Amino acid sequence: MTTTCQTGPLNELRPGKDVVRSLVSLLRSQSRDGSRTLPGRLPTFLIIGGMKAGTTSLYHYVRDHPQVFMPPFKALEFFAGGAHWNRGIDWYRAQFAAAPPDAVALGEASNVYTKYPRYADVPKRIHAYMPEARLVYVIRDPVERIRSHYQTREAEGTEHAPFAEAVFENPIYLDYSRYAHQIDQYLEYFPLEQLLVITSEGLRSTRGATMARVYEFLGIDEAFVSPNLDRDFYETKDRAARSPIPVWLRKSLKKHFPAAKRAKELENNLLRTLRGLRPSSEGARRQARSLAIPAELRERLVDALADDVQRLRSLLGPEFDGWGIA
Repeated sequence: MTTTCQTGPLNELRPGKDVVRSLVSLLRSQSRDGSRTLPGRLPTFLIIGGMKAGTTSLYHYVRDHPQVFMPPFKALEFFAGGAHWNRGIDWYRAQFAAAPPDAVALGEASNVYTKYPRYADVPKRIHAYMPEARLVYVIRDPVERIRSHYQTREAEGTEHAPFAEAVFENPIYLDYSRYAHQIDQYLEYFPLEQLLVITSEGLRSTRGATMARVYEFLGIDEAFVSPNLDRDFYETKDRAARSPIPVWLRKSLKKHFPAAKRAKELENNLLRTLRGLRPSSEGARRQARSLAIPAELRERLVDALADDVQRLRSLLGPEFDGWGIA
């Protein structure tokens, strides 16, 4: 389809359309010959999550490092199974073909890799091809993660139940906040030494020191300071309550990103442009406000998460305080 509009403010969206074309082309590329291996090395590390914990910011801080190559679009989600997995390892390898020969570390970031049991067998698939991969997992106060997860789904229009009902009726909220349970899936295949767990709170309050730990873990120069280190990516204020992107385009994105359901960061970039052309809605203002969790409800969530946090403390050691939950 060709857009014929040549004048007016909507012309500002043309770069976004170019990005869409490039992204679709990237994801369509695959080996036509099953016997041929496409160029490109496999990753040496993966950022495996967690959702609503700062993976987008971490992706950018790591990708900025001169010794690192990461694909230009976050969330390849290959090991989650489904359409991308069915493209085969050659397709995945091709996503890293542009890595310079002197790149020390190659990686990608997909938070679906810690969404068990919705996405099962992820560690098994990773280990089959990359048994030496280093794994980075960023976690957040699990109650706050649930709050943020619910608030985003409500704003997108994918969650309609009240908070007190949704977080106990839909298992994704608690499942994705049970970090020890997610880690245990990996420990069946990887030694704990290949996993680095950092907290969203540490990434926010002691960002420089936290990133130095990440860089050291990845085997790259830990003294490097990202030029974006003072920037938080994909904050609440950058989101829209309901996507103004046309339904046909969202369906097209879902077709080409079947595991991701939507190209979050790409859509987010287009939303910033659109917001310059229209006044903010009440829904957007509502999304920018933090949802207050009543004390009684917070206590129920803490009770549901306490065992997992206790297990997490046993894995991470005495320096991890468990957010005061256990």
